[in-house]
Amino acid sequence: MKKTLTLSIIINILFAILFGYVIYKKGGVDYLKMKFKAQTQTVNQQDYGVYYYAKTSIFEIMPNDTSEIIFLGNSITDYCDWYELFGNANIKNRGIGGDIINGVIDRIEEIVESNPQKIFLMIGINDLGRGRTVEQILIDYDRLISLIKQKSPKTELYIQSVLPTDNRKTLQNVDIISINAGLKSLTEKHLLTYVNLFDLLKTDENTLDKAYTFDGLHVNGQGYLIWKKAIEKYVN
Repeated sequence: MKKTLTLSIIINILFAILFGYVIYKKGGVDYLKMKFKAQTQTVNQQDYGVYYYAKTSIFEIMPNDTSEIIFLGNSITDYCDWYELFGNANIKNRGIGGDIINGVIDRIEEIVESNPQKIFLMIGINDLGRGRTVEQILIDYDRLISLIKQKSPKTELYIQSVLPTDNRKTLQNVDIISINAGLKSLTEKHLLTYVNLFDLLKTDENTLDKAYTFDGLHVNGQGYLIWKKAIEKYVN
């Protein structure tokens, strides 16, 4: 029994010496600090990119107005000057190119800080492009809706469908149709308004009509006019 215990202690000491030698060769304490920092950042910090952080920092310094109407989403929202399109000074564009559902969740405090009158939300296409499943997207979306309702209960929230694409590899319209069906169910669950823009911009083959796009993903001026017409009664 004593011999076994002694042998075990010797083996553990040898492993400790070997581990210490490997760490020493890699840089010692500085190496351990670097590894720990990298792991902490991976766990605690989501990197959304420079544009995301630049835009959020700008949004945070903007004054809050009463009766704000917020357009919220990714580049498809970001690209349009909504307040000019509608001639309404209450409209604020809070779209960020490349944004995902969790990106919106992480900046939700700034969005609801003014207790906006209305929010027009379109998000999810970049989540699909990043490989998230339809089920995962809808779970995240449900969480986002719940947060907005919790933090700004008097805000009228309009859920706009994800738009069709030119059916590229990671952005299949069959998945987008499934997402939109899920979004319609979520609006029924939360007693919200669903705006079906997909059908207004698609071809008979369920792809984004070339008359309304310049790249098969984003809409052009004519596409935004179709969009405007669809939501004008809600905005006004």
